[in-house]
Amino acid sequence: MLLFVHDSQSLTDNWLWYDTSAVQPRSPDAGQLQIVHPPPPNEQDWVLTCGNESLVDNVLSISLKFGGRLVSMGFFTQQRQVNYYAIMHKYTGPVFIKPNPMTYDELMLAITENKQRELVITQICGQEEKPGKITFTTYWERIPGASFEVWFPGTSEAAAQRTKFERDNLRLAHLCGYSEGGRGRYVGIWQKRRPNPVQYEAHYGLTLESCMLRNKLLNSKGYIATSFSVFNNGKQVLCTGIWEQQSGQKSFITVGGDLKKMYSNFQSNPTYLPRQISHYIDNFGSVMYVVLWSNFHSNRNPDVPPVWSDREIPVRFLQGSPELLSESQLDFLIQRVEHFMRDLNIPGLSIAIAKREQLKFAAGFGYADLRTKETVTPNHQFRVGSVSKPITACAIMLLVDQGKIKLEDKLFGPGALFEFKFGKEASRQKYVMDVTVRHLLEHSAGGWDNLRSDAAWIQPQLSTEELIRYVLEKVPLEHVPGKKWIYSNFGYQVLGYLIEHVTKMDYESFVKTSIFAPAGVHDINVARPSISERAPREVLYYMSGNSLGFDPYEMLPPNRIGPWGGWIASPIQLLLFLSRIDGFPYRRDLLSQQSITAYSTPSEPSNSTYGLGWSLNIMGFNGWQHDGRMPGSAAMLVRLDNGLELAITVNKASRRIAR
Repeated sequence: MLLFVHDSQSLTDNWLWYDTSAVQPRSPDAGQLQIVHPPPPNEQDWVLTCGNESLVDNVLSISLKFGGRLVSMGFFTQQRQVNYYAIMHKYTGPVFIKPNPMTYDELMLAITENKQRELVITQICGQEEKPGKITFTTYWERIPGASFEVWFPGTSEAAAQRTKFERDNLRLAHLCGYSEGGRGRYVGIWQKRRPNPVQYEAHYGLTLESCMLRNKLLNSKGYIATSFSVFNNGKQVLCTGIWEQQSGQKSFITVGGDLKKMYSNFQSNPTYLPRQISHYIDNFGSVMYVVLWSNFHSNRNPDVPPVWSDREIPVRFLQGSPELLSESQLDFLIQRVEHFMRDLNIPGLSIAIAKREQLKFAAGFGYADLRTKETVTPNHQFRVGSVSKPITACAIMLLVDQGKIKLEDKLFGPGALFEFKFGKEASRQKYVMDVTVRHLLEHSAGGWDNLRSDAAWIQPQLSTEELIRYVLEKVPLEHVPGKKWIYSNFGYQVLGYLIEHVTKMDYESFVKTSIFAPAGVHDINVARPSISERAPREVLYYMSGNSLGFDPYEMLPPNRIGPWGGWIASPIQLLLFLSRIDGFPYRRDLLSQQSITAYSTPSEPSNSTYGLGWSLNIMGFNGWQHDGRMPGSAAMLVRLDNGLELAITVNKASRRIAR
């Protein structure tokens, strides 16, 4: 049973009379870090915190490392300082993401796209960032088979939508309010009903005073609060709440500025956990937090079972592939692939094998789309991550063969390839004027490290030219070029820009025209960042684990990612490319023998494990290899000295799959 009440009664000056026992003293400084958690040995079970942005981020990062999951979060700006507050609980649940705040149009697009990969909004709230600009903070969890709808109560369509949602067996699971131009606005989430539905009430538009009175009344009838939040709206403090009838369970709502004093009321009973936190600014300009406590886990979703725990893995062979292998070879290959997919919970995989530059086997395993059960074929495209680096290296070596650049050419400074294109000050930073084309190809430029602060990912709004200028000025090299091997995505970003600078073509067009077209490779592209922009045969990508996920669809634009990690291809197309630059005698190579030799000669800084765009003789391979991993995908391209070549791609990355 659902009861909605919209109450616009005014707030009186002495509105806190109703429950002074629940109101705690104010904190002296909203930006001061406050941390509350259970005593040992349960100190990792949950954390309640508030403070300035960087301090709270540190607390949340520590909680994440110990299995914490975000259950409530908010922020506000006071005296030009951004302050956050949050609650984390430690429990096993599905993978989740918390994207950056988004506009209404971005939210609608995200809902459409994320439904395709079975991501469900479980938390949402709006905020007026500046007059006329509303953004929405969201939290998503992957829950296969779940249904949800976002709802804006108080709008002209809301009543009809509510009727439809109830008819579709949905229930209101989350409700939040925010202010827009001095008017209260509301947003909610309807989700599929639980197997054992309970009676519940939802209220919005009430003052905090009225909400607290309503809470007392409902508590007396066996209801507990499962959602409760407040917000400032002009001179009023308004609230939203959802109450469920739960026999034997209890909830409490506390108001104040000191989180530790709030917790002192519940410290003797560890079954009571903080469930939701929100804030308002009182008449004195102080920040007051409103925290919902209960002993009932109302909004926890279980972890998702492995994809292949109770089903066979479908396989689609390239026509004629099975006949080229013996029965024992085919059985062994299928067995190894299926074991790998089950072990790492991989939804979809594609593999191609060649011998002496002739394709011998290709097959797709599993699903390109888990929701629709679209099976992977040998022609599906996958993001290949750093397998893009050998492609960029090939383009550079082609320019070397054409006499347009030399490996020992310097890039920055007087007489260099770019000269002072990025500014004299940037080009004169320490070691910058000593960097050569070779240094970038072999990752020996002396810095721009992937592991500590990957320069290729910073400042996503910048163009490549703007990024290079920024990095040269702000991210100094640490070592003399040519002396130390430091893997660098940014180095290949610079190489991609060098290709454009020399050829006067954009990177993707040059590679397609000068390398892929002559090689007969036609079904290959630089990836676009969103689901709506994906290529016709491109798979969907999925996140790993049961904690914070790296969203495959929060990617850099194509011009920022192509040269070092942006291509999409099928394994068949990767092998076709490889067959024209591998140095074997069966097909004419696009590069000179001199360039292929340089390509595959180990460098001294890498301890003889990396050449010019290829890993060499590592992981038991006698030959060339490069792997790649991006959020939601991984790939490997291998050329062995015995003539065997292999390409493999998957649509879910794992920490146990190489870089």
